[in-house]
Amino acid sequence: MASEARVTSIWKNQKLFVSLALLAMGGWFFVDGKYVWPRSNDRWKAHDQFEKDKRLGEWPAYAAGRGWKEEPPEKYYDKDQIFMQFMLATVLGVIGGITLIYWAGQRNRILKLDGDTLHTPAGTELPLSAITGLGLKKWESKGLAKVRYEVAGKKGEFTLDDYKFDRDPTHEIMKAIEAHLVSRNTPGTDGGLIAG
Repeated sequence: MASEARVTSIWKNQKLFVSLALLAMGGWFFVDGKYVWPRSNDRWKAHDQFEKDKRLGEWPAYAAGRGWKEEPPEKYYDKDQIFMQFMLATVLGVIGGITLIYWAGQRNRILKLDGDTLHTPAGTELPLSAITGLGLKKWESKGLAKVRYEVAGKKGEFTLDDYKFDRDPTHEIMKAIEAHLVSRNTPGTDGGLIAG
């Protein structure tokens, strides 16, 4: 009987929230730099000019006529501060975009064991006989294990993660891998590694 572990809803929702939050923050910094702060500077400069001309009595009517608040901005934003808003917007936008692309590429992945064939999250089909070892240092504490394999002389590895993938099927697959390694007369551990 096949054991199949899909990406959990909590993992998908968490990663989607992070990516959208980063994009939203980037958008917020961009809007501040492009629109909010320059308009605030216009109000600040206008109020400053009224103050220099000793015409502050006319300010409320002038501000109201332009749909501005009567109270002037607390500060003037210089070019460096506005440039920094665009820099932050760019950095957050790029990170948010990368995170969103990662989420889109991972959300439908499946970890599956069908008989003696293991289907990795990347879609690679591995016979259990290709598995050479397990890195178990973080399995008990974090539910993370490295599965090492070798196919046609090429070595590789992937991660079993019982937070990202459905926990019970992931543990079933882990037990099957461990049992297979032990059946090949490879008992014992060395630094969290069952060597095969």
